[in-house]
Amino acid sequence: MLTEPEFAEEYTQAERIRFVVIGTLTGALAVISSETWLFPWLREFATSAPCRTVFGIEGVTVLWYGLFVGMPFHVTVLVAATFGWRGYKILRDGQVPLIKEKVFRPTKIRRGSIAMLIGYMHLSAFLPLLALAIWGSFQAEELSNTKRSKVDVCTANQAFERDAAKARRPSTLRYASRSS
Repeated sequence: MLTEPEFAEEYTQAERIRFVVIGTLTGALAVISSETWLFPWLREFATSAPCRTVFGIEGVTVLWYGLFVGMPFHVTVLVAATFGWRGYKILRDGQVPLIKEKVFRPTKIRRGSIAMLIGYMHLSAFLPLLALAIWGSFQAEELSNTKRSKVDVCTANQAFERDAAKARRPSTLRYASRSS
């Protein structure tokens, strides 16, 4: 007895447009906020990292561990929370797409061993990122232990900061010309 394949419910056109608009606005907000605050702060921290300490830890060490361990680990947690939860639900329900889950295009509902395989793949999606974070910890440790001349860098940064402060300071000539 052959039965017709069962398909999951699809999103309506209005729901699809809403997804695109919300995704575009969220992405634009993330890019603008990163360009405005995160990247300038990170650039400034990276240039002065040898001269800083964060909770008693050298700034360069914090920078290396943040880049090589912190960022991959945070992405690992995000992927584990989203894909892992979905994988758990797939294994619980025994089908993909999930019960009452809408899709963007016609999608056959898969059950049985294929659904179980997809569920386990979702559950294990974070493992490569976790491996990257573990690998990064060794790289960060190696980079943190390299010898560097802290005095030269800090002296150069302080000279640069003095020059930048002088450039920001208003001169008396500008005020004199405005009052005339």
